Amino acid sequence: MPTMRKLSSEEVRALGNRGKGQRKLVEEQYDAFLGEYDVGDYGEADLASDEKRLTVRNRLKAAAKRRGLSVDFKRTQGSTLRFRIGTAPVAAEPPAPAPKAKGRGRGRKKAS
Repeated sequence: MPTMRKLSSEEVRALGNRGKGQRKLVEEQYDAFLGEYDVGDYGEADLASDEKRLTVRNRLKAAAKRRGLSVDFKRTQGSTLRFRIGTAPVAAEPPAPAPKAKGRGRGRKKAS
């Protein structure tokens, strides 16, 4: 038979409040960074030696998308990223599905 006990209220709170994960913390940092920018503003990000350009670009794009904006990156060399904040593109209606093509080739042989 298992040994059972009732959890205290502190133990229940500890189970429910697990804190934020690393991804959520990074999201909040990039959201705060872009919070200072408006449409038309330019910015620059100097990358640390352990950061990758592609990762920082993707994080900036995701943060802008969450705010309903877009990011246009300018060409640079080295560890600097320059960008301009723009409006998010308006999503066009999805195209209508193409009509189903008629069968091609020779038909099936019929049993006689």
